Amino acid sequence: MKALRGILAAGAASWILGGTAIAQTAGDAETQGQSEQTLPTQPAGNAGLQDIVVTAEKRQESLQRTPLAISAVSSELIAARNITTAAQLGAIAPNITTTQGPNSSSHLIVHIRGIGESEPILTSDPPVSIYVDGIVVGRSTGAIFDVVDLERIEVLRGPQGTLYGRNTTGGAVNFITRKPSEDFGVRLMAGYGNYNALQTRVSLDTGAFGDSGFKATLSYMHKERDGYVDSLLQKDSKDPGAYNNEAFRVALAYDKDGPFRANYAFDWTEAKAVSPASQLAAANPNQLAYFSRSPNFGGTELIGPSLTRLSTIRSEGTFTLDKTQSHSLTLEADLTDDITLRSLTGLRKWRGDTANTDIDGNAGLRGLVVSPPPPGVAPVSFFGAEKFDKQRQFSQELNLLGTVGAVDFLLGGFYFRERAREDNPQFYTFVIANPQLPGGVGGVNLTNRLIYRTKNVSKAVFGQVTWHVDDKLSLTGGLRYTADEKELDQSSPASLVRNLNRKFDKLNYAATVQYQATPEFMVYARTASGYKAGGFNARSANDGYDPESVTNYEIGAKADMFDRRLRVNGTLFYAKLDDKQLNQFTANSGGAASITVNAGSAEFKGVELEVEALPIDALRLNASFGYTDRSFKTFNILDPATNQIVDIADEAQFSYSASTTFTGGAQYTIGEMFGGQLSARVDYTYRSRLYFNVAPRFAPFDDVISAPGVGLLDGRIALSKVDIGGSNAEFAIWGRNLTDEEYRISGIDFGSLGFATNTYGLPRTYGAEIRMEF
Repeated sequence: MKALRGILAAGAASWILGGTAIAQTAGDAETQGQSEQTLPTQPAGNAGLQDIVVTAEKRQESLQRTPLAISAVSSELIAARNITTAAQLGAIAPNITTTQGPNSSSHLIVHIRGIGESEPILTSDPPVSIYVDGIVVGRSTGAIFDVVDLERIEVLRGPQGTLYGRNTTGGAVNFITRKPSEDFGVRLMAGYGNYNALQTRVSLDTGAFGDSGFKATLSYMHKERDGYVDSLLQKDSKDPGAYNNEAFRVALAYDKDGPFRANYAFDWTEAKAVSPASQLAAANPNQLAYFSRSPNFGGTELIGPSLTRLSTIRSEGTFTLDKTQSHSLTLEADLTDDITLRSLTGLRKWRGDTANTDIDGNAGLRGLVVSPPPPGVAPVSFFGAEKFDKQRQFSQELNLLGTVGAVDFLLGGFYFRERAREDNPQFYTFVIANPQLPGGVGGVNLTNRLIYRTKNVSKAVFGQVTWHVDDKLSLTGGLRYTADEKELDQSSPASLVRNLNRKFDKLNYAATVQYQATPEFMVYARTASGYKAGGFNARSANDGYDPESVTNYEIGAKADMFDRRLRVNGTLFYAKLDDKQLNQFTANSGGAASITVNAGSAEFKGVELEVEALPIDALRLNASFGYTDRSFKTFNILDPATNQIVDIADEAQFSYSASTTFTGGAQYTIGEMFGGQLSARVDYTYRSRLYFNVAPRFAPFDDVISAPGVGLLDGRIALSKVDIGGSNAEFAIWGRNLTDEEYRISGIDFGSLGFATNTYGLPRTYGAEIRMEF
């Protein structure tokens, strides 16, 4: 009830303060690789909310006439909230939870409607897929990268197994970049904030090259920041949470009068970072007794467990380096006035290095080590690791889409191939109790090394047909057949050395009934299935696990009211997940490992509501609410103590996923002053409690390290449309987490090693920025 009262109070505040996400309009849409069609447009002279153009069904459509649970975020809101990566998506749509994985700067953990995955290993598929201009990003590790020139973000909730394919049982997120302009222009951005946060961005549009049909955009971004937790061993620029990132993008377009169009983009990013601080949150008495004796052996003093965010730790730093290169090519040819052939080709390479993983913020510990021999005093640690990853992928998709009479159709084929590898050395001290040793405890220094390679191939054919029965009623049906082949070559440790190969296939479907009662009101009913491929867990000796599948049923309504002054979109859904893939984390004398099993089934029931309002031209309001009631029906898991399968459905939890989300925003245009237009914006984001482990009986500290519900308040004041030397300039000051909330973004329970850790999100940050367009 306390959380509910907080949500209602925040909702009331958002309506008082006001604001909305201004979306891309039909007249502005510049969408790569989408066929032209007539879209409903806003009546001339109407000052209400604008039409939103989305491409969720691989063709341009008005969001209000798309029978899907979808949220779209425009370039204006992207700029106002400085959204550049998928890790920032949690504040823009209901029932979505995103966070950065522990001890990583590029691992994305995203859940939609309770479905997601937190395992970073490269053989684990994400059930929520990320796309950039329709090209899939194959791994969740490496999925946090800077997209320099964003035009729009679309979040599709619920399974998208027909048009988007495998690994979309939870949903899909599509980043859509800005395309080259017909006119020459320059866009500049520079900003500075606390923790020495510096960001610069420049984008140059060449405009059309004569009458050749070619045009290009060159974009560059640099951003850096000091860490927000002070390490006693590092300078500020190397403190936990620091980064130094660069990104470059080249976009080329060809569009001349004729039947052929082309778009090519090259993206390059390099991110040097220190992962956010991981600090000791809990420990058993033996671990505390052992590591607390460190000063007696010439080591540093133990910084003990804390359930609040520490401002100072003794960290050597978890240094990460991520490099990404990607190419995308979209070709379109109009075969007739109503039929288009489209090709989408993608090539992506990612390299991620993690050195000196600091899991507990306690560098320099020493202790009595009884093994390896001879016994004596040596450096000791709770846990440490290094990690060296590489992934390379190629994808090709073909679409034939068009209209024949009253029928819209889309036929397609898809091919995906990837290779990945990982080298993961681990080192840690296993504490043993022995009354004959000083203090009654001793340590065993252990090492472990995980080395593997994997190869995956996926092929699919799919189609979707929409029959417009009349002006109001439309029926849509779709099918997709997918065939997957996975290979795993385990090289180390010796107990895991194996060569494995398995094949999987699945037929998915979708069916929708859509009724456009009036031009401003639409209702729909939809059922769809999704499929997450089976595979292997490279951390354990296994013969693989089977696919998981979901069947979803939902009804939705979308309405514009009061001359488009109010927009309300709502969804009710029910989903059944079968053969759920569960990664069961273990940490013991064999190191940090996990096993993956098909644990059983789960049900998800929920509601989503999105509201936008424009009560007066100067005041824009938005709010969204999402709630998912999640329950396991069966949850069969291997009990390591008995080596028996047990059903723990009554106690299992949904990790890294909030049952309740709420967002509220307000933007008020104060008016003309200081040579420009002054406006103010405020945003509030709430998510309920997060648990970080699914099986609490095997994670003794899980309740202690779970993340309580939290609400974050952001604000921005901007002076825009300032004429400086013929340029259009904007000056802004901003603040995030204005109330300086302490909130946990991840946790690891090393139960068998006797301790657990937490990572905390950003404290209050603030700064100023300037944007100019020539």
